Amino acid sequence: MSFLSNLTSKKRIRTALRRLGQEASAENYIAVAREHVVVGNLQDILRVCSEGLTLHPGNVELMRIAERARQLQLDSRINILRKDLTLSPRPALWRELCDVLLECGRLGRAEETAEQWWKQAGGGEATYYRARARASLFANSCRAADGKAAWDFAMAAVREMPGDTRPLEVQYDVASAVGAWADARKVLARILEISPGHPQHEQRFRDASQRVHDSKSLNAGLSEAEATGHLVDSADTGNSQSNVAIRPMLKRLGNDPDVKAVVFQKGGTALVQGLHGGTADRTARAIREVGMATRAGARRIGLGRSVEVSIEGDFGSLMIALGTTGASAAWNRTYMKPEHTEALHCIAGTAGMSPEGDA
Repeated sequence: MSFLSNLTSKKRIRTALRRLGQEASAENYIAVAREHVVVGNLQDILRVCSEGLTLHPGNVELMRIAERARQLQLDSRINILRKDLTLSPRPALWRELCDVLLECGRLGRAEETAEQWWKQAGGGEATYYRARARASLFANSCRAADGKAAWDFAMAAVREMPGDTRPLEVQYDVASAVGAWADARKVLARILEISPGHPQHEQRFRDASQRVHDSKSLNAGLSEAEATGHLVDSADTGNSQSNVAIRPMLKRLGNDPDVKAVVFQKGGTALVQGLHGGTADRTARAIREVGMATRAGARRIGLGRSVEVSIEGDFGSLMIALGTTGASAAWNRTYMKPEHTEALHCIAGTAGMSPEGDA
């Protein structure tokens, strides 16, 4: 950036900051964040968006800007780590690169990196990261092969790192996701032997013990997950905190006069704006069924992970975003606006993701 451009940008930032000081509105926070985008100050972008989201939780544009800045920050770190690994490969760098790729949602690349690490140096930690990557792929795809591979990699890592609970936690995630509560309880018992008194694991053990009478075998649970495209609701998910963040986003989207209804669906829980009573329940169930059928159909013909369903007709337009936190849908009287599409993906947790979750 030239000296003159830099000076102009700084003046614009100061002007935007003065407006923000006069009125701490979401629009003024967005204006300041956008000025920092022009300059490329990633830390300042994240700081402003974080402050704005504290005052205006669920603002879609602030979330979008922050997410993009985080992705750019992580991309930069990925490039640096790859260069460092070329010069001096060592466990700390492999570990951080796998963690960053998993955080970015680049699950295929995370597994490839962990496999490369394992081929070069071996060791349980590389195997553990292969298990983590495959478990995340399973959570997105519901493919039985991914879940079984995650379980097997984690089992190998347990043998190589007998005093480490992390591979066991991967096994718990897979077992609990498919309702294999007997397996989940066995894994948790081993975790508590290594780390006694851990409150979260103790609570999980109690939950698994209460549900063990309804347990499936691991293979049966994996097969059912692939057939239905649905994982079992976990006691650790669906907390009120996430609902608090999602409700204002749904309300803001539902306030558009063109939007007839907005729905967020996760497991057996549905939040609906614009419809009431039996109509709201039927609509939420229908959206869940469409999402499950779409994911299952895409898997059967090898298309990878579905992230969006769009339907148009005399009724208007319906769009469903299929994400990591659930499914969100908007039913518009006319066409689907780009900002509505973006909002739905933010609500569903798919912003910035490619169809395979490997951008």
